[in-house]
Amino acid sequence: MKTPLNYTGNKSRLIAQFKNYFPDNMGVFVDLFCGGATVGLSVNAKKVFFIDNNINVINLLKHLSSHNFDKLLPRLEKLIEKYNLSYSAKFGYKKYRVGIEKGDNNGLKVYNSEGFYKLRSDYNSLQNKCSIKALDLLYLLVVYAFNNDMRFNRNGEFNLPVGKTDLNKNNIKKLVSYIDRVQKINCEFVCGDFREKKIQKILMKADFIYADPPYLLGDAVYNESGNWTEKTEQELIDLLEILNKNNKKFALSNVLNKVGGSNKPLSDWIFQRNDLHIFNIDYHYRSASYNKINRNAQEREVLITNFYELVH
Repeated sequence: MKTPLNYTGNKSRLIAQFKNYFPDNMGVFVDLFCGGATVGLSVNAKKVFFIDNNINVINLLKHLSSHNFDKLLPRLEKLIEKYNLSYSAKFGYKKYRVGIEKGDNNGLKVYNSEGFYKLRSDYNSLQNKCSIKALDLLYLLVVYAFNNDMRFNRNGEFNLPVGKTDLNKNNIKKLVSYIDRVQKINCEFVCGDFREKKIQKILMKADFIYADPPYLLGDAVYNESGNWTEKTEQELIDLLEILNKNNKKFALSNVLNKVGGSNKPLSDWIFQRNDLHIFNIDYHYRSASYNKINRNAQEREVLITNFYELVH
């Protein structure tokens, strides 16, 4: 399913392929580096842990999951009115394009620009970013921001520019589906780093772990600061080794090769072992903004597992 967070690299288009290699019956499923939570929401498990080290992502997912849509929507509508933003889900698209040339491809950017930056400024000025008001504002920032993404500077300020879209019917549908799904399953949202003891304690109690870390070869929004290095990659590999020794099934998403480069730590690990299974994944985010330099470049995205159970 698609979630309200259009997180760069989300796996909504890959779930059908993943399910061919995931176990059928799962007890505790861990969605490590969960991002928008697409994978965890799409599996059948007795309990799902959504884990991410981005506190803003976890807080927003928890916030949206804890509210009834019929009560959340009126609050969002009041904010849309307050900041004079477009609302095409209710009033249509053409209303906000009056006076704009047909050849213009900026969508609703012109109409929403002033209101968006006022909204962004008000959010960034809040001392308590965990309040209902702050998280409502954050959701709208994501909806109206460039690429419907989420990015913060080192001072903790949301810093993406205004985007082309708004609270349209598609975003409403994703929000409704998310709330409906997440309230039906047994799940828990946890903020933490995979190297922390509290996270590893959860992993040791899991039946299946899916890990979708920042790609060493990637330059998406979440990896722009270069925090994910070869050292971090090796630390994750070391953790996977521990999980394997404790008979924990896992699946790892990653990219082995891209635009002439290679993921050396991961490639070396695979070469050293003979019990890992490598499945090529047929998709490499052609529409993602960070991959526009050479959309036809050779890229090998894979799913790596320490078990083999072909389901379909």
